Amino acid sequence: MDANPSEQVVARALALALLRQTLVYLGTAGEVAAASHTQRAIDALLRQPVSESDRAPPHN
Repeated sequence: MDANPSEQVVARALALALLRQTLVYLGTAGEVAAASHTQRAIDALLRQPVSESDRAPPHN
């Protein structure tokens, strides 16, 4: 993302809000596995900064 730092903050905040809302909907629908993955995405987003060792390996 080549956006300026303030745009990046807004984008991350929006992503976090959408992920949290998704988590509510998945929980209501009983989608436990998907909710678990979404929670991990939220946790990863909240960690600052993300290092190479935290990135998921590519799927072949």
